[in-house]
Amino acid sequence: MNRRKFLRTLVGAGAATAAFMLDNPFRPMFRIAHAAVGKTLVVIFQRGGCDGLNTVVPYGDGEYENLRPTIRIYPPDSSPPESELPAIDLNGFFGLHPSLSPLMRIWDAGDLAVLPTVHYPAASRSHFDGQHFIESAASMADRANKDNLDGWLNRHLATFFQAGQLRAVSFGSSVAQALRGPMSVSSFGDLARFDLGLSDALETALLNRLAPVYGQPLDPDAAYRQLLQESGGTVINNLAVAKSIDTGSYETENGADYPNTTYGRQLKQIAQLIKADVGLEMATVNIGGWDTHSNQGAGAPTGRQARRFQDFAGGIAALYTDLGSSRMANVMILTMTEFGRTSKENGSFGTDHGHAASWFVAGGGGRVKGGIHGDWPGLDDLERGRWLKHTVDYRDVLGEILTGFMENPDISVVYTDPNDPKPYELVGFIN
Repeated sequence: MNRRKFLRTLVGAGAATAAFMLDNPFRPMFRIAHAAVGKTLVVIFQRGGCDGLNTVVPYGDGEYENLRPTIRIYPPDSSPPESELPAIDLNGFFGLHPSLSPLMRIWDAGDLAVLPTVHYPAASRSHFDGQHFIESAASMADRANKDNLDGWLNRHLATFFQAGQLRAVSFGSSVAQALRGPMSVSSFGDLARFDLGLSDALETALLNRLAPVYGQPLDPDAAYRQLLQESGGTVINNLAVAKSIDTGSYETENGADYPNTTYGRQLKQIAQLIKADVGLEMATVNIGGWDTHSNQGAGAPTGRQARRFQDFAGGIAALYTDLGSSRMANVMILTMTEFGRTSKENGSFGTDHGHAASWFVAGGGGRVKGGIHGDWPGLDDLERGRWLKHTVDYRDVLGEILTGFMENPDISVVYTDPNDPKPYELVGFIN
């Protein structure tokens, strides 16, 4: 049996063996729920803690200029220094950093929700802990046992079975925390290079030896065997999908132009997977470089933060454009970061670790209610005199996407502690 035939055989057998997984004792969370067939959620994590106040610029707040005399973004219709550009107006109070201009097409279409005050109570200002807690949707009780946390996206996958060749993928050197858990998920940096690291001849020989093993019917009483078979099957199944997609000859649609970066390439490959109808429900992508303790750059296009925004916004705009209105009706893009930055600039013309951050949600087909969401707490009433207060709990953002877009009614996926005193609240960014 040659490699491609073997891979196709395994993919075809996946649906037949899936029913056995429902009885796996290692799947205590695996239960039947309504599946949002054909929906895809793309999660972009800005790792490093993106400065929200120079992302979604509150130029209408009088304290903004006082707190940031050097690194502020100038208001729209003002005259910034020659090397800088002013903010792009959103609603007469908020504006976007000028390097986020690619997002304006999405904003003008009413498909971009802007959330400038997202965070969580008693927040950590550690990069590792902040990312870990947010991707786990961790409650206060969960945080005490952080080494055993699984991810909110993995818990979503575990709530129902949905046939598909590749339900989730994590782009990067390892699986993102949001997708870690009992459900097997593959990670790769480049779809075109996803393989077993062997020559074609060795890979074919190995797969031929594995064929009888993975061809056996599952024994519901042999839980460890089921777990091993599922994990290995996921890798080979995802390998089959990767081998079936020709990334080299892909042509974008609607004039979409992805950034020539790893991040841009990964978003382009997500578009390919969506168009290939392989059953992709969720994908995670990372973009780093947001830990701007010094020389943040204000509104200069050559500034440190501006260059990251050009990549960040350019990729989102390209994905939105490439998929077009019909496909974007079933796609949602969520951006997040572990924390915002200090409201006052530091002595190195940068900002330090803070609290509330700016997140974005984009989607087509009238699914997203465009606009600014969340009350503005004001820069004259900072937490401990340094940090912007949050008015939107990040779990509410995840919960609204889970229930309103992914159509999963199990809110315990993001509210894991039944004794949590804070009730789930709709933010209102999904129609």
